[in-house]
Amino acid sequence: MIVVGLETSSASAGIAVIRNHEVMADATLEAGAVYAEQLPGILERTMSDLDLRWTDVDGFAISIGPGSYTGLRVGLSLVKGLAYVTKRPVAAVPTLDAVACQAPCCRYPVHVLTDARRGQVYEARYDTGDGWPKRMTEYRVGLLEDVLETVEDTVLLAGGGVDAYRARIVSSLGERARFAPPGTGRLMASSTAFLGLDRLKQGAQDDLNELKPLYLRKTDFARQPPSRMERNASDSSSPEPPGRSDSPAD
Repeated sequence: MIVVGLETSSASAGIAVIRNHEVMADATLEAGAVYAEQLPGILERTMSDLDLRWTDVDGFAISIGPGSYTGLRVGLSLVKGLAYVTKRPVAAVPTLDAVACQAPCCRYPVHVLTDARRGQVYEARYDTGDGWPKRMTEYRVGLLEDVLETVEDTVLLAGGGVDAYRARIVSSLGERARFAPPGTGRLMASSTAFLGLDRLKQGAQDDLNELKPLYLRKTDFARQPPSRMERNASDSSSPEPPGRSDSPAD
């Protein structure tokens, strides 16, 4: 089963193509907000390099946040367009789950923190002892200090929020804080793809009309006209998907 995974919940963007337990491609672009303009082209080149047609793809996995408002909208717009044209199913994957997936078989609870800005973090705690993330808490957003006050035992911390606030975490938790190796908390599209593959194999898929980002908090700005990034993502949802020009099977 071949699944294309997209990760657009942060300043970086990722594309992965997996086949069952094999990673065929996993690319990450550290380009800030401009990645929305480059993502369709990267996907097109990746499919071409792998000599894959869209008829070969069995489904899509998309990171739904929490994370960047703009990035999540761009990713969802692109994957909805691809799924609509190819008539392939989509599996939504919470971003925090994907980060936890990158710290398997940990002896400690894995506490995932991603940066929500303004001194806040998105967070959830997981048990990964058997190699697969099992969420132990709700998805939450809060001030870093409030989140750290809830940590009573030794935990492994992972995610972009750890990189942003490491000094404050060490000051608060001391020896209770264990840190994943560098790069472990980086958002990898392959983790999103594998979690999506697992959902699709179980027969779970998301309704494109109801699929939306997991924000956790309301936006604090007035709605603005579509940005150039969103327009480009919308254009990528046109009748011809990027990559090989073969018409997908119904």
